[in-house]
Amino acid sequence: MKYRLWQVVTALVQRLPAGASYAVAFVLGSLAFYGWPRGRRATIRNFSRVLAGQTPGEIRRVSRRSLINYCCYLADFVRFPSLSPRELVDRVGGAESFAALDGVLASGKGAIIVCMHFGNWDLGAGAAAARGYQVTVVAETFADRRLDRMVVESRRRLGMQVVKMERAGPSLIRSVKRNGLLALLIDRPVPGDGVRVTFFGEEVEVPAGPARIAIRTGARVVPAAFPRVRPNRPEVTTQTDFDIVFESSGDEEADVQRLTQAIMASHERFIRANPDQWYMFREMWPSPSRSASAAR
Repeated sequence: MKYRLWQVVTALVQRLPAGASYAVAFVLGSLAFYGWPRGRRATIRNFSRVLAGQTPGEIRRVSRRSLINYCCYLADFVRFPSLSPRELVDRVGGAESFAALDGVLASGKGAIIVCMHFGNWDLGAGAAAARGYQVTVVAETFADRRLDRMVVESRRRLGMQVVKMERAGPSLIRSVKRNGLLALLIDRPVPGDGVRVTFFGEEVEVPAGPARIAIRTGARVVPAAFPRVRPNRPEVTTQTDFDIVFESSGDEEADVQRLTQAIMASHERFIRANPDQWYMFREMWPSPSRSASAAR
């Protein structure tokens, strides 16, 4: 069902001008918000923390806009294969961030670019590949192999090396040691299998992978985000934090927690600046009762 739906959406978007495809995204995102109760409730609960102190109406507005922006991201994703390397580069602002990245890579130890489901992270990775960087990304596997293959090939055509999450391991270490960029998403809640940090004033458990790889390879960690510049336009800007400089204490678990906390603090700033461009449609902060139920 998902594959057929994706085929229909792809065929439609590829035949429409960009502006019209964003109009379709607006309609689909709005329908999803009102027609997907579970996702709507989770999104509203998440933004109730992000927008603490805002009115319920404002929280609902940002939650709905988040789903619409995600559909705009999907519309852009469909068009990626038709873009030239020059077009990819031109759509991503932030030359100063790439210049700073060159300075990091001068050490020869690579860099771990830590993103969230925010803005248009695939466009940022594609532009980096088009600029000549070696970019490795980790991707989840879709249950439908046809849909999974379609998504993976779209990213590979952008110049990324795609590693499936269940096969990640030594290949990620190798990509960093080749002085490449390893792009990882960190906003995937992993209760019982991650590291606990404070995020928007509440404790949450997130993947420890970015910090562990950085500690074991000596690579620099660079939180990054690629928010859309204007509604209904494909261009994004680049937000980065190059101020995270890690020094080992000799206690790896404590170091992982400290480095992950620094990463999440950077992303908290990015989200505060553009909250409706964060796409989190499952609960980021499960209540104690739900966490206990999930554990049983």
